[in-house]
Amino acid sequence: MVEFALLAPVFFLALFGVIEGSRLVWTQQTMAEVAYATARCMSVSSQCADSSAQQGFAVDRAGAYGVAILAADVTPESGVNCNGFPNSSKVTLTSPFNSVLDGFVPAFPDTLSAESCFPVLS
Repeated sequence: MVEFALLAPVFFLALFGVIEGSRLVWTQQTMAEVAYATARCMSVSSQCADSSAQQGFAVDRAGAYGVAILAADVTPESGVNCNGFPNSSKVTLTSPFNSVLDGFVPAFPDTLSAESCFPVLS
């Protein structure tokens, strides 16, 4: 029983560290996909014609994956030079990341961000 009392905190910290680390990577990947899909929608679809529609598309797309972002977290830009491609659509997402291990593992970021570009097809 003494062995369990000594090893249990380390075991549970490692277990929850793996879970939270996986959730961090999953949320970051989801935000990158949402940024890409929104930039693509801006470039090829009339569904994302104005800024509020673009923000709504991103919020809905993220919500479908289970990630809650606000419209204020979405920054769409049109007609920008992005990664060497002129006249591209660019979307930047920024969202806070809350972890149950914030006090134990200082490596977890407070904010996640993702950025994506898509050339305007004409």
